[in-house]
Formats: sequence, structure tokens, C-alpha cells
Amino acid sequence: MRRLIAADMARLWQWGPFRLGGAFMAVYGICNSLAHFYFGGEGLEGLVLDFIIMLAYVQAIIAVGFIHEDHSSGGLKNKLTVGHSRGAVYMSHLLVQYLAGLIYAGLYLLPVLLLGQRLIGGTAVQAAGVLARLGCYTAVLLSFTAIYTLVSLLISEKWIRVGSVAGVFLLMRLCTRIDYGLAIPETAPAYVREPLRRLYGLILDVTPTGEAIQLMGTGFRQPELWVLLVSALGVAFLAVICGLAGFLRKDIK
Repeated sequence: MRRLIAADMARLWQWGPFRLGGAFMAVYGICNSLAHFYFGGEGLEGLVLDFIIMLAYVQAIIAVGFIHEDHSSGGLKNKLTVGHSRGAVYMSHLLVQYLAGLIYAGLYLLPVLLLGQRLIGGTAVQAAGVLARLGCYTAVLLSFTAIYTLVSLLISEKWIRVGSVAGVFLLMRLCTRIDYGLAIPETAPAYVREPLRRLYGLILDVTPTGEAIQLMGTGFRQPELWVLLVSALGVAFLAVICGLAGFLRKDIK
């Protein structure tokens, strides 16, 4: 399986869209740092975590596009023909795309930490909080990656490339609206009451987009980080199990 992962990673590294995505994240980090400095922002913590939503869209384009291309070019069938198991093929794509997400996050964070610390500054307390949230983000990133891998390996139609981005956008809008609804004060007529209020919170906790919004710390609902960590790992685990089960039965053409 190590050879399979190495081969997939080498092909991804040479893939043009992957390099463009990396360049975009690096430039986004530089521009975002300058924007926070000149126009004001939410401090160093807000700047550091500001990539989470953007990376969800970028990863949807890159991960789904790369895996779909591997399928349409006959790469998946060739891997199975030479003796790789379906489970190994699935896990290779999952791990490679997860590593790609970490690389993208690093390409954003590198200029942000170099420029942001000089331009904005920050305290040791803020740094500790940022590190804790970034640690939790590794689990949220895994949940996004697991779902992208599931979708791209089980659905081979061309529309999935656009559909994945559209799906992330719609889920992001839904979770934003839900968070906004929870912020309505109890004295207002539109206040969300139980049990709907609990359902709203559950949706935010069990969807990667909801986890991302809460992790950034800009929304109304602010659960403990361990709640987001456990929820994200749970989503990733279920997505991997369902994806593997479907891929083992899928007819590869």
C-alpha cells in the first residue's frame, strides 16, 4: 500500500490543478494578512483560522477532480488489475487527499504566521488558543476529506466536479443560516425553541461545514473543542465505512 500511496502522491504533485491550488492558498495567505493589517480584522487568531472555509471549497475542487480523473482515465481499473485491493485503492486516495489538504493549510499558514505576527502581533494566550483550534482542525479536515473521497469514488459522472462545490456552498449557507437562527434573542418572536433548537445544534455538530463555522469562532454557537473533535472524527469514521462498503460493490468500468 505504501507504493500505491507514493504513486498517487507523485501523480498528484505533478497534476497542474494541484499546483495552482497550492499557489492560490499561498497568495491568499499573503493577501489576507495585508488585508487584516490595513483594514482591520479579528486579530491574529481570526487571521490564522480564516482559511478554513476557503480550503473547503479548494479541496472540493482538487480532491474530487483528481479522483474523478483517476477513474475516467482508467487508473482505478488498472490498479485493481495489477493486484491492488479495493480497500487499498480507497484508503490510498483518502490519505493522499488528506495530506494534500494539510499541505494547502501549511501553504496558507506559512505566510500568515510570518507576516501576521509582524503586522498584527499576538499574545501567548492567543497562540495557545490558535494551536488548540488548529489541532482540532486536523480532525475537521479529515471529515471533509472522507466525504469528498466517498462522493468521488462512488459517483463517476462528470457533473460531480461541479456538484461537489455546489454541495459545499449550499451546506455552508444552510449552516450559516442555522447559526444565525440560534443567535436570535429569546425575547424575539423568531426565537428558535426546543426541540428545534437542539436539532439545529446537532446539525452544526455533525456536518463538516457546521464544524468548520464553529471552529473559526465567528459564529454564535461555541461548543467545547473536544465536542468538535469527537464529532469530526465520528463523521470521518462513518464516511470511510460507508464509502468502503459502497466501493467494494461498485462496478468499475
